[in-house]
Amino acid sequence: MDQTFFLAANSGQGFYSLYDAFPGDGCFLHIIKGGPGTGKSGFMRRIREAAQAHGFDTLSVLCSGDPDSLDGLAVPALGQAWMDGTAPHVREPKLFGADSDYVNLGQFCRLPLTEKDRNRALALNRAYKERYKAAYAHLEAAAALEKAEELRDAEVLREEEMRMRSLLEALPDHEGPCVREKRFLSAISCRGLISLNSADNMLCKQNYYFRDDGSVLARAAAIAASKTGRVILCPRPLRPSQLEAVLLPELSIALLRAPAAVPIPRGELLLSHEALSQGMDALREAKALHDKLEAVYRPYMNFGALTAYTEAYIEKLFP
Repeated sequence: MDQTFFLAANSGQGFYSLYDAFPGDGCFLHIIKGGPGTGKSGFMRRIREAAQAHGFDTLSVLCSGDPDSLDGLAVPALGQAWMDGTAPHVREPKLFGADSDYVNLGQFCRLPLTEKDRNRALALNRAYKERYKAAYAHLEAAAALEKAEELRDAEVLREEEMRMRSLLEALPDHEGPCVREKRFLSAISCRGLISLNSADNMLCKQNYYFRDDGSVLARAAAIAASKTGRVILCPRPLRPSQLEAVLLPELSIALLRAPAAVPIPRGELLLSHEALSQGMDALREAKALHDKLEAVYRPYMNFGALTAYTEAYIEKLFP
């Protein structure tokens, strides 16, 4: 089984990262370095394919900007994990050789670039970053507007909290510590709003939805810690200070923020949705520029050598 999730968000606060906690205790982290187009995501995909072919479950971390790309991978049964350690989620070993090391895919890129390609790469990189800057300005506006538009019916919120408490307090208390994890189940991306909220991916078969202003699920998270040994907190991508979900995988229970109760008619979008749409347009433009940036580097890559290296690497993992 492959479980997918995000560890970062394009949010109203800019780039919001949870990568510092990846992969957690018990996993040795291989930090992949290399420039645009050097095959970091493809390298992890090949390892994932090999792991699954050998019967191992995997955890795949999707890129929040481009969900078709992998930013991280873990094979818990092997105690091994990999992640793209380049911007915007730059990562270095905490103690090299003890808990992490490097995988240098930049070695297969024949540098330097020609002057023409260097200038093109610099221009594309500037334009790419400008589109992200514009995207974050729109998302900041969307978050502020959503806050002004959000549910403020105290009676409804009281009823939702009572329903949540009734559900959780009926569960037996858990003895022992509770491990808390954080991950995103959805992302604001170049492909629009992406949700990974599916039963097979969440490890929870019983889904309960609550209308929330940020308070109901926050209180649920506090109560859940006394009911199970593992709680996964899932922040909302637009406003990470609020929760989208509280997952209790040992009990197969998911507490989820309910979608908007009233559909928004076509042509009558709330201002927050308009700002969100503009943010996603900017992310799409950024993705197109990044694709062009990767194309600049592609002719410099020795893909034959990269393939041979990847095959030898996988052979050592799965002899």
